[in-house]
Amino acid sequence: MGNDSNPAVGPGPKVCWGVKVNGSKRLRCGEPVDDPRVIEETMKLINEFLSRVEKHKAVLLSESATPFDDAINALSNWLGEIRAKIGESSDENIANLRKALLNSGKKMLELAEEAREKWLKTYKPELEELIERLRSGKARVIITGELLNKDKTFTAHLYVEDLAIEIDRVAKSGSITINISLMRLRETYVVVPRLFDNERLRAMQCGLMLTDGSIDKKGYPEMGTHQLWQVFAWSLAWPGKNHMHISGLSLNDGDVGIMWQLRATDHKGVFKDKSEVAEEASKLGDEEFLLFVLYAVFGDGSVITESKEIRLAMGHSKLELWNNIIERLRRLGFRKRNNDRHTVAYVVKSSKAIELAKRMLGNLVIKVLIEDLAQLPDARSLGVWWR
Repeated sequence: MGNDSNPAVGPGPKVCWGVKVNGSKRLRCGEPVDDPRVIEETMKLINEFLSRVEKHKAVLLSESATPFDDAINALSNWLGEIRAKIGESSDENIANLRKALLNSGKKMLELAEEAREKWLKTYKPELEELIERLRSGKARVIITGELLNKDKTFTAHLYVEDLAIEIDRVAKSGSITINISLMRLRETYVVVPRLFDNERLRAMQCGLMLTDGSIDKKGYPEMGTHQLWQVFAWSLAWPGKNHMHISGLSLNDGDVGIMWQLRATDHKGVFKDKSEVAEEASKLGDEEFLLFVLYAVFGDGSVITESKEIRLAMGHSKLELWNNIIERLRRLGFRKRNNDRHTVAYVVKSSKAIELAKRMLGNLVIKVLIEDLAQLPDARSLGVWWR
């Protein structure tokens, strides 16, 4: 994009409604769009995409820097620290934990380094070509969704050989999210030992599955995350074989995030749906329920150090699912806060939050895990006052 400060589209690309293709995740161009309102809304999404690329061109369009550099540097430094710590503790469980973290981290580093190489060789040139086609009006934009219904997502799709870009006007909120899928990256797997008993593992699993986790069509637990630390938290909760790959990038106003995709291949059918997960979580023992809350907060919550506050957020659509869990949260001191159109937050503050954090980290191996993960740049808040 060079030094051009105006990233807006010129003559306007061809816009058409998307049609599904059997055996392919990509849509084909169907009926052409001639409604000015639809074209105008589509151009808003395209211009937002170009604006964000321009904002992040230092990593997206550089001849040397890439979106993967920060993750590569963070993992390289962190793995050095973990490697040095393995011999520090006389506790065999802690040593095994750090060996598992080291093994997973090495696989992640390999994937990030390969993605970096392919970005410079393949993805960046294709992105530059797409931008030129958008500006010259030669690109094709495929759209799906409902323009006039704000409760439905409206999406613009852009395709080149190794990139698939989705620009969403999100239902209800109206915010814009942009995801760039990267084709033909290598996939790998890591085998993780069983480091916790069945009750603790089930608590971790429930915390992940009720927040960022999901169940795929074949019944495998899976999760997509932009957080390095959460990749490790996932793999330890699902001992055995874990499939992992980098599926793409998210292009936000503030940053460019790597999307890590994970699947617990040795745990097919462990949950049939999220209602079953919620039922199991509500019946956990007191100690295990605290671990569930810890993992749930890491997924859909936050730890605010200034006010010593633990916050767990959920959409209104989840309230019925979480009903029995919410009752137990209240008994731990959580109270409803910030009830807006889209989300509800349950919060525990000050001395109650500190006491709850101490109870959550009562198990030494869990405490060491959180402290080690807190050394990653995207997880600083994990270790600020939990100790």
